[in-house]
Amino acid sequence: MTARDEHLSGLLSRLLGRGRPDPLEVTAAVAGALSTVPGVVTSRVAYNHLQYGAGALSGLADLESAEDFDPALRAAYAGLVAALGDDADRVVVYLSGRGPDGEPVTAESLGLPVQPTGRDLAERYG
Repeated sequence: MTARDEHLSGLLSRLLGRGRPDPLEVTAAVAGALSTVPGVVTSRVAYNHLQYGAGALSGLADLESAEDFDPALRAAYAGLVAALGDDADRVVVYLSGRGPDGEPVTAESLGLPVQPTGRDLAERYG
């Protein structure tokens, strides 16, 4: 099978909804990646597949400081890549952080779109 055939086969599998990892497995990969980041006190994340896209990651990370959100977002993206491979670039990320004072920290505060895609994160961290 050539690389082109594998690409077309993978595309067809995605269109038919086959071959996609279980959302709980993706959630676990991202949660595991976040748990290793110094400065992330707790996190609650959830991944779900979207009908015509790769999926959506949502959640909240409680942080020791607002500066800890950048490495948390990097780790979340790494967890997506580990679970989804190239499809991680098509995920919409609704992850935010909360500093010790309760103030929200968002991707927008890092110069990213309000809801960045995995592609946006790949450009920042790749």
